[in-house]
Amino acid sequence: MPAQSTVPPRWSILQNVLFLLFLSCGINLCHANSSPSLHTTSSPIDVVIGVDGGTESIRACCFDAQSGQILGKSHAVPYVTSHPHPGWAEQSPTDWYDNMVGAVRRAVESLPSSSSTSSTSSTSYNIRAICCDTTCCSVVALSQDHTPLRPCLLWMDARSAKQAKQIMDVANDGIASSSTNTNADILKAFPELRVNCNGEGPISAEWLLPKAMWIKQHEPEDYLNYRLTGQMVASGCNVAARWHHDGWDVLEKNHESDNDFDDGNKGRPMKLYEALGMKDLADKLPKKTLAMGDVIGTLTEQAASDLNLSKETLVVQGGPDAFVGMIGLGTIRPGQLCLITGSSHLHCLITKQPTSAPGTWGAYRGAPLAHTCFAEGGQSSTGSL
Repeated sequence: MPAQSTVPPRWSILQNVLFLLFLSCGINLCHANSSPSLHTTSSPIDVVIGVDGGTESIRACCFDAQSGQILGKSHAVPYVTSHPHPGWAEQSPTDWYDNMVGAVRRAVESLPSSSSTSSTSSTSYNIRAICCDTTCCSVVALSQDHTPLRPCLLWMDARSAKQAKQIMDVANDGIASSSTNTNADILKAFPELRVNCNGEGPISAEWLLPKAMWIKQHEPEDYLNYRLTGQMVASGCNVAARWHHDGWDVLEKNHESDNDFDDGNKGRPMKLYEALGMKDLADKLPKKTLAMGDVIGTLTEQAASDLNLSKETLVVQGGPDAFVGMIGLGTIRPGQLCLITGSSHLHCLITKQPTSAPGTWGAYRGAPLAHTCFAEGGQSSTGSL
């Protein structure tokens, strides 16, 4: 039987995630000869900030980068979800950023001013990095100058159910019509559909492709990291688990030299895009993909001013909230299973190989971490009813 984990308190998840995060970043935040559990008032405490963008609010909390201990208090700022029609759910991307600024500022302001009972001793802090997780898959349509064109289609928005069915219809139409057609025939033509019950379907209306099809058909994407760094970078976990990309191939592409590697769409489901009339989608997605834990860059001058942080603060790639939670639970080895509860309920299993089966989604190559695969099953939106 797979090893099982239980869900710890919300911030314990991010606390453990950040510990792993900075190991994978290769950032040495501990002094070589210092104890990881002791601080003196004469040396600043290294701090990392975790940001959790959930369905109803965005939360921020500070952690001791050496011990993982929570510092100060976590702060949440709610945002409004609108439901213009039954089954629709929208949010304002600018609310995400503005509310994140408020949550981070309050979390930093709550840092203890003293590390002992002495009124004369004070503690200083060195904020080293910030990392965000967000809902998956919420889709933001941006203009060429990266301004939101419309409200975000929130992950739970189900308006693209018709488009999700169209994808499987096109996949079936793309193979020779025969009474003996099998899932193997579909997978031979469109291998990226393996993650949808081994080619049997269905595809969720929550995912990127059906939402993008709905926008294209009815009205002539990573947003928070863009506002923090000025760079459009996708999460390796997100593209593998919700964009029908091959996570291993996409991440490998980023390590290829521009002179030696010309296929900018490696790992992307280009044949499927073309069959769906969505070939131009590839040009609209972020060109760069980074695995969780990779450094995206540092804060822009505007973001540093908004957050009241140093421009040298590192911004580290996060991922979808539930799958970041997998890491916090320690579910990173083959055979380990975890239960994620929140707006939805998910069972997530790390697998040795990217195999799939009817009734499951995945296993996704390159998720949640660059070297892993995982499969999932569960009940969408049940926690938000």
